[in-house]
Amino acid sequence: MGLKVLFTNNSSLIKYGIASGFKNLGHEVHIMDGKYQLWDKDKETQVELIKKYIENNHVDIVFSECFANFAEGIFEHTKEKGIFHAFWAIEDTPFDHWIGDYWSDYADYIFTTTAECLPNYWNKGKQAELMLFGCNPDFHKRVDSGIQRDIVLIANNYERRFEQTRKFIMPVVERGYDVSIFGNEWWMDEDREANLLSHPSTYKGYGAYEDLPYLYSTSKIILGQNLDDKSITQTSMRPAESLGIGGGILISPFTPAQQYLFHDHVYLPRNTDEMLLMVDEVLGMTDIQREQKAKKAQEFVYKYHNYNLRAEQVINAYHGYKP
Repeated sequence: MGLKVLFTNNSSLIKYGIASGFKNLGHEVHIMDGKYQLWDKDKETQVELIKKYIENNHVDIVFSECFANFAEGIFEHTKEKGIFHAFWAIEDTPFDHWIGDYWSDYADYIFTTTAECLPNYWNKGKQAELMLFGCNPDFHKRVDSGIQRDIVLIANNYERRFEQTRKFIMPVVERGYDVSIFGNEWWMDEDREANLLSHPSTYKGYGAYEDLPYLYSTSKIILGQNLDDKSITQTSMRPAESLGIGGGILISPFTPAQQYLFHDHVYLPRNTDEMLLMVDEVLGMTDIQREQKAKKAQEFVYKYHNYNLRAEQVINAYHGYKP
């Protein structure tokens, strides 16, 4: 008999990602959405909503991928009710995991994308394990379209990425390639150290998550960005998702994690010169060569980095949990 799983956040990562794994495994999925949406409410209202939801619905597992103003009272209520509450620390990096560290005090079980953070949780006496991002083959799949662009980047222009943007993204833009960049308006902010004010036609607007399959399917090259270059496992959501779509070839600044997790399915330049050489190499391929390479990458992540596997981890943790 299937379990009933309640997700406290309605982010794209949940709706189009890991929730699909639970459904595919035969479990019942509920997401705090619509009138129950939590992230735009004050903490007191959040607690009222979760209490109301749990009062009216049987729940076996509560799964949280926390946002900034998440209410501690949500964890306190599930503990009071004896409901297993898992927390996914997706913001962890080896040198910056204060969000994960904070919420781990409240959660029953912690999943982290960053192996280097596990000893911290274990030393606190918490049950914790590694759980990476993944792809959902029902959503992250190729979409046929007649439109073709050379290069696409879907990323927000975070300050922590300025050095990476300066070395790897701007040289591609400045060389005059056909580049489309989607993300928040920080790309056009003159106060940002790296911006696209000198290349306004490159910026294409926000780029909704729902458009990922279309945008990645219609591009020869997908540019990647990551916040951490030290961890052996931590990446952004994008590598598994973009490879899963099976359209463009991913070129992403080198990190040990991408090399360890995705092998030669990703181009990993270490400097500006390598970046430009790799861009030229991929653009120089025939459509058939690119499609063959993208297909192999897709098969790889469908097998080893799908959300059925991630949901299975949570279910196993639930069954093996000892308070």
